[in-house]
Amino acid sequence: MKQGKRKGTYTHNYDPDRLRQLIKDKKDAKAIMKDLQISRYSLYEQLLMLQDEDNELYEIPGLLDPPTLEERRWWKYKKDGVIFSEKMLQYTGFKPGDAFEMVVEDDRVILKKI
Repeated sequence: MKQGKRKGTYTHNYDPDRLRQLIKDKKDAKAIMKDLQISRYSLYEQLLMLQDEDNELYEIPGLLDPPTLEERRWWKYKKDGVIFSEKMLQYTGFKPGDAFEMVVEDDRVILKKI
């Protein structure tokens, strides 16, 4: 790994060594997203960064597949995002204007502040 390109430098949960290993293990996009707890967009971004670092092309099965019906259901939230009222945020320690990355795992949604 090149000096200065370390875990977490560029994007949420970026771990080039782990990503490289998952790709070598022929894991598909869903498995990698779950393992690294990142979204499809973050995985695509991290793949580009890894390819740039290694000066090598990698392929992740399923990363560029058309979105599923379930993924398309979330498209309506991409423009405005999910909006929480100030009252909902009152006891969470978060405040209006905070940004989050959303990770969907089986039957739950995890919001991570970015």
